Amino acid sequence: MVSTSNGNGVNGGQNGVKLNGKRHAGEGLDRPHPQTSFIESTIDPQSFYGKMRKLYSEKVLMTQLKQLKKQGSYDAFDLKWHPSYDLARLHKGHFSPWGFPPTLFWDSDVGKWIEAVCYFLNSPDGANCAHKSVFDASVQELINKIEKAQLPDGYLNIYFMVVDPEGRYQNFRDMHEMYNAGHLLEAALAHHHYSGSRQFLDIMLRNVECWMRDIGPNEGQIHAYPGHPELELAMLRLFDRTKDPRHFDFAKYLITERGKKRDDLGGDSFFVYERKKRNDPHHVMEFALTLYHDLSYNQSHAPLSEQDSIVGHSVRALYLTTAAADLGGEGLTYAKRMWDDAVDNKMYVVGGFGSEPRFEGFHKCPHWLPDSFGLGYLETCAAIAAMMTAERLLSHQLDGKVRDVMELALLNAVLGGGSLNGEQFAYANTLATIGDENATRKDWFTVCCCPPNLSRTLGLLGGYTWSSRIDYDNQVINLDIYLFVSAKKNIALPDGSIAEVQMITEMPWTGKTTLSVNAPADWSWGVRVPTPEYAANIEIDTPTLPDVPGYVSVRLDASATVSITFDLPTRLIANHPLTTQDTLTVSRGPIVYTAESYDNSDLESKYKHFQGLGIKSSSSFQETPLEIEGIPMVGLSTAPGDVWLLEEAYKNQPYRAVSDKRPARTWTRLEGQKLTFVPWFARANRGGAGHVRTSFLRADEA
Repeated sequence: MVSTSNGNGVNGGQNGVKLNGKRHAGEGLDRPHPQTSFIESTIDPQSFYGKMRKLYSEKVLMTQLKQLKKQGSYDAFDLKWHPSYDLARLHKGHFSPWGFPPTLFWDSDVGKWIEAVCYFLNSPDGANCAHKSVFDASVQELINKIEKAQLPDGYLNIYFMVVDPEGRYQNFRDMHEMYNAGHLLEAALAHHHYSGSRQFLDIMLRNVECWMRDIGPNEGQIHAYPGHPELELAMLRLFDRTKDPRHFDFAKYLITERGKKRDDLGGDSFFVYERKKRNDPHHVMEFALTLYHDLSYNQSHAPLSEQDSIVGHSVRALYLTTAAADLGGEGLTYAKRMWDDAVDNKMYVVGGFGSEPRFEGFHKCPHWLPDSFGLGYLETCAAIAAMMTAERLLSHQLDGKVRDVMELALLNAVLGGGSLNGEQFAYANTLATIGDENATRKDWFTVCCCPPNLSRTLGLLGGYTWSSRIDYDNQVINLDIYLFVSAKKNIALPDGSIAEVQMITEMPWTGKTTLSVNAPADWSWGVRVPTPEYAANIEIDTPTLPDVPGYVSVRLDASATVSITFDLPTRLIANHPLTTQDTLTVSRGPIVYTAESYDNSDLESKYKHFQGLGIKSSSSFQETPLEIEGIPMVGLSTAPGDVWLLEEAYKNQPYRAVSDKRPARTWTRLEGQKLTFVPWFARANRGGAGHVRTSFLRADEA
């Protein structure tokens, strides 16, 4: 018998339903979710991740609370009119010719902030937050507002209760009713786990009853599913808490119904049927017309089983793969297929996703990855969603490649979404600036999905760090390490005793980690240790056995210590040839580096945005200690004179004939000049013009 550690249950009681011994399709989905397993881990506050978490608990969450109040979303559940509601106002769920109403998402912004607060305050290293009393009072005030706002039938959505009551249930494709409900449900689960209070959870269970009554496959129900996946994820988490088979069935319906054509909808899939019934006008903005015709935007162009590539809005797609992976079975097959396409063909070097700014999504062409704001996008939420999918895939089957991508996304595209002073955020991100662009972050956004999403990700980081499974029959504690994080983990054993594991690591800057385990004498450990693709000269001072690719396994007695060391050489990463970008990107370990104007002012003033500059595959780099906003890190720089200028980049000749005597590229060494690089996540934190370049032309023929 093998069991997994898990969070609090709510079987029985109001709205709590037990399986009563009956086998159900969702039975056995006992893989722990990071949203509950995080509580088992205490992250060292002096470590890299500990300092980042302190930044978020002490500064970022307070910044976001102030912004939510300033924006109006904090008080929106009072159901009073706000001037922002006049912006692109909807009528009966129809698009406005003036755009998309930014207030449509306010429920979710509040939900994600509550969720993040609960994770931090429920963490052993976050419980002493200086703002704990303020956060507790604010969360309780918001829950009281939400409870008072909820309609008697359980419905809950600010926009369609205040601004457009006739729009309720009229546009599931675009209007985020289910998306908002999903984030509020996840917040309620986090709050119940933190506080033990059922107030918020019971509010959302009433809301869930409303959804399950009105939406579904049966006669008399609306055969809808979310335009933006999120409720699917939340329902599977809810099932994990309640074990109510109806919660699993509803989640499965939302995932598997997507894109199906139904006879009782005239042979159409639901979004096509809904559009025809709504009779959308054709004079709406271009963005709406794109949605009107292209069902791949929301991944409803075909049933999931028939989709062979990841397309459309990148956050929606990766939220959907997360839910499908959590569902398991055919859903896991779909999720892995989409994940492979995303990573192999559509991922940026920093672990970011989404190269089509017109719809925040994946380009249909593999390897179409332009690297500036004008063409690229890399929404912060998409990288977070990639982490979410990776973790669910790992919970089924350990895979070194999936682990490496999760770490890459976290340390670059995710952390890069927030400034290191805790006050600014990035919605879209860039690898290179052009023209009048800069890479500086903003205080807030009219649609502010990314900032609180960052906070909740950092809040549950312990759940992403590792996963444990207890083999009761053989008295073995199995531990899979996902991330190198300095942390302690407590694992409850069946007799009430506690097994402990402690990881002390100098990652991500130095490849040195010590793992100590301690359990009762009659137990042993099976630990699977990552062997990252970026690491060189890996040494483990305990005998290892080959395991899945990217991992080795070690068997340990009840109490033991293991030392893991490897080198983190600076590497130059080349793009896939089909990107048609012959460039090199500097990386060291899991960290990708960028050059910014702050460190290279003389050079960048002559060659704006570093355009036309190149480095060689043979370039060597010097490491230097660096500290930005109190976070120690490693900086890199080339040797003086190891920077090259492509002469043709500054000649007004669009095309030129080449021959063996007239090469396509001619290079000039910039004598005495060097390029200084900083971690990409730490860019644009020290002022200056904010010009950056991450990938430089390959000057090997110079």
